[in-house]
Amino acid sequence: MSAPLASPLVNAAVVALATLAGARAAADDLRSEPQHPGVSVSDADAWVGPQHPGAADPALARAIDDAMQPYGGWTIAIDNDLFAGTQQDRDYTGGLAVSLSGPETPNYWWSLDPLLSRIDNFAPGQARAAGGAVIQYSAQIGMLGFTPQDINSEAVLPEDRPYASLLYMTSARQYIDAGNRRVRHTGLTVGVLGLSITSDIHDAIHDVVGSDSPRGYDNQISAGGEPTFRYVMSDSQLRAQRIAFGSGLLETKTTAEMSVGYLTEASYAVSTRFGQIDSPWWTFNPERIDYIAQPSAVARRNGGNEFYFWAGAKVRLRAYNAFLQGQFRDSAHTFDSSELEHVIGEAWVGVTGELGSGTTVSYSVRYQTTEISEGVGRRDPVWAGVTLTHSFM
Repeated sequence: MSAPLASPLVNAAVVALATLAGARAAADDLRSEPQHPGVSVSDADAWVGPQHPGAADPALARAIDDAMQPYGGWTIAIDNDLFAGTQQDRDYTGGLAVSLSGPETPNYWWSLDPLLSRIDNFAPGQARAAGGAVIQYSAQIGMLGFTPQDINSEAVLPEDRPYASLLYMTSARQYIDAGNRRVRHTGLTVGVLGLSITSDIHDAIHDVVGSDSPRGYDNQISAGGEPTFRYVMSDSQLRAQRIAFGSGLLETKTTAEMSVGYLTEASYAVSTRFGQIDSPWWTFNPERIDYIAQPSAVARRNGGNEFYFWAGAKVRLRAYNAFLQGQFRDSAHTFDSSELEHVIGEAWVGVTGELGSGTTVSYSVRYQTTEISEGVGRRDPVWAGVTLTHSFM
């Protein structure tokens, strides 16, 4: 790895470690708190009041109690098409994201939450959905990379997808209405398309694994850099939760989502998990993935181990994709909207297991239908990811 690249990465690592240390200290202080930070005793009583007649249900009562508890942790997600065993380096070729959650997250100097809060106040139905809900906060920094099938060519490949990359930062909120088995999620992302640092990191990874380095990043979308953004809002509902497979638990939920920005689309997903589960249902969000996973709050119950399988499917109605169509800056190669598929299907399977001391590891494989209507680029991408999650609680 070159010195110009190493220096900013080292600085970023120092900042991340300092932030994690501060978050861990805050979490230690919160462990002694009997309820969710910022929620009064009267608020807690209201959660199990007459407006939630189902609160007598032990599972529902436990969910309400979970929402009131302190929360916080970190997540590291790494995606790569090579993880799927396909031996192919193309399309969404990889991503890296580091997420942090906790009540102090919106107070960090780099947080976008003040702006997200203002946008949420104007979002359709958001004020009604947030009324009486517990809010949990998270943030994420990450990067994404996309390549055509032939990475050895320096020339523009007009029938295949263009090179593209994104370096970004996200702040997110979850408005948890556990009594109604409903969670609203919002997120605001700002980032930069087309930076050379993405190709430098991609080259470094290929040097480590001994494969050919991609040679066409000079032709990537918005080469040299262009700011971008995205706002996302979703509504998840727990549809089923019951004992199954002996002492295991089976959960199923649905999520409707809309977003505007570098990905502008609407989607609907069904996801399920089954096995030994010891985390609240709203912390399990495999459907909230747009190539890389969106940030989510980390919460665990005390005393349990987790090992469960999960699966799901999603349909997207996509109006715009900056990674294929570009933005305002001229790019060497882009696709017109008429050359793209606007209905995209996605399916996934995964497994999550406990490593100990509040740490879990997950592995998943994802399949997506083609984004490009014709030519060499008309193919169905497959990629896989590994996620490490640690709860401070």
